[in-house]
Amino acid sequence: MWYFIGWSIFYLYFKLYLNVKVVGRRNIPAKGSFIFASNHASYIDPILLGTSIHRSLNYMAHEGLFERRFLAWALPKVQAFPVKRGQGDLGAMRQALKLLKTGKPLVIFPEGTRTEDRQLQRGKPGIGLIVARSGVSVVPAYIEGSFDAMPRGMKRLKRRQVRVYIGKPMRFDSGDLSGRDAYQNISDRIMAEIASLKRSCESGPIRIAAVARQGSPA
Repeated sequence: MWYFIGWSIFYLYFKLYLNVKVVGRRNIPAKGSFIFASNHASYIDPILLGTSIHRSLNYMAHEGLFERRFLAWALPKVQAFPVKRGQGDLGAMRQALKLLKTGKPLVIFPEGTRTEDRQLQRGKPGIGLIVARSGVSVVPAYIEGSFDAMPRGMKRLKRRQVRVYIGKPMRFDSGDLSGRDAYQNISDRIMAEIASLKRSCESGPIRIAAVARQGSPA
């Protein structure tokens, strides 16, 4: 209940204030688990991804957020759970795999933290481990404009235009996907797809429309 109350409020707010538009929504699987992987430029990115589709999502959130009284109450109600950044949090990994095993979608930001200069960063191997262990598909996304609306260090939202570009699902072979190098390779491939969406975004709306059509289900 709380999730969809929040979804409705933020959907209307972002639509009216940021004029958010979503391209490629049909690339989202209609049912079952998947990992929704995006660039990370702003605090509002998780909410933008959540309101960009019509399925309930789960989130990994930095454990420090749960130290704030209101967020400690609110985050679990919108299906977020804590993760220790940069420490190989096995508990968070197990929680992520459990959610995916039960058919629930999960948002992961491969870069691990927000960019300071709007440029894409190299992804961390953690997402590769989760992909390898779960076997689910990965849906890449690129959020354009959230850095301008609320960059790192800003506490107030600026009125800027925001777009969410969703690519076609990626699947990874079930061969030898174990080991840090393999996990990093998966992460690199996901970030390459996000970078491709970014280039298409910068090339203009015609190419973006083509990307969306190529990724849409038949």
